[in-house]
Amino acid sequence: MLGLQSASAFIILYGYPRGRTMSELHIPDSFRGRPYAERHFRAIAEWAAAHSPFYRRTLAGGGLPPLLTREILQAHNDELLDGRPVTGKTSGATSVPVRVHWDPARGALDTRDNLAYAGWFGGVLPNARIVALSAHEKKPDTFEVASPVGDQLEFLRGRIERHGMRSLISYPTNLVQLAAHLLDAGRTVPELHRIVCMSELFEPGQEAVIRRAFPNARIAATYSCTEVGMVAGRCPHNPDNYHLMAHKLGVEFLRADGTPCAEGEVGQVVLTDYHNRAMPFIRYAIGDLAAPVRCDCGKIELPALTRLLGKQRGLLRHPGGGFVFSTELSPHIRDSPEIRQYQVVQRTPTDFTLRAIARDGADAGAFEARMRDLFVRHFGPAAAVEFDWCADIPRLPGGKYMEFIGLKEAA
Repeated sequence: MLGLQSASAFIILYGYPRGRTMSELHIPDSFRGRPYAERHFRAIAEWAAAHSPFYRRTLAGGGLPPLLTREILQAHNDELLDGRPVTGKTSGATSVPVRVHWDPARGALDTRDNLAYAGWFGGVLPNARIVALSAHEKKPDTFEVASPVGDQLEFLRGRIERHGMRSLISYPTNLVQLAAHLLDAGRTVPELHRIVCMSELFEPGQEAVIRRAFPNARIAATYSCTEVGMVAGRCPHNPDNYHLMAHKLGVEFLRADGTPCAEGEVGQVVLTDYHNRAMPFIRYAIGDLAAPVRCDCGKIELPALTRLLGKQRGLLRHPGGGFVFSTELSPHIRDSPEIRQYQVVQRTPTDFTLRAIARDGADAGAFEARMRDLFVRHFGPAAAVEFDWCADIPRLPGGKYMEFIGLKEAA
């Protein structure tokens, strides 16, 4: 493994931070009793306390390292970079992009993880990507996701016929649009053997549509972020689960009170990168929700997560307190025959805007009536929905598409 140091080697090479001993650093409860996780968490935390200006300050008192929230990261991004060049940048879904530095060794580690994940499905296939070119390098096998669906399908057909393409990589929302366009025209693409979903939450309802349009393709999905790379890959044997890249990341699932979740219990995902010493990420609360699980596939010896619910910022606030998961609403909206695409924006706990792109000949009145009933069922009788029928719903600069925008982001 790249960049691994045993605890004893760390002491010999780097020593302890001034005035502190290793025993004063507390290990998160999620890692206790797990020697590999304990050892590598301790090593990266002690390294950061000795060498990173941000962590030298925030870990000065010892104890349990505090959570690094997205807001703290954005506010102290320059201090965390510590003068190093930016090698990656998030899409800016929270209005301020996060700037990241990886050294070549850290990048090579993530490349190996992606190749290993392809191996779970039989190895690398000739592929093409439909992504946001603002965030990805333009190559002959890449195409702009903001292009019209017809142009995207023409690109795919050309790659299949002239280059033997057998795998397509794109965002789930875009794959659904491609699939719907094909199915509306009575067409399928049987030549593809694999579909890889990236960057966005991937839901069962999306999978059903994609499978119909690409009938011979196995569907893979990765859970990743710019800050730490690939976090987990969907299990090819038990697709409800995603296996964690536990050799490079410490992953915690935490309740609101900071205690570890039980198996199957949804909590916030917190990540520690064991290997990025150039720009450490220690207990990074990325803003996602998921549950730990023991995968029963018996094939892949890595811990796993399940019930990946995506961003907390996609939660919708209930007027009585608490939240409504977007996944409780999305199948009812997405599967509506009247629309091609949608986006829900919450303005107040009871006021919503539903943007929608209509199909030809759509009965807008029937759709609006069903949606009003849906929101009343989930948010109470005071729920009001304003409809915005539009021709386009733009993606974020990095290519992601947000179907739900919660109250905080809409404010």
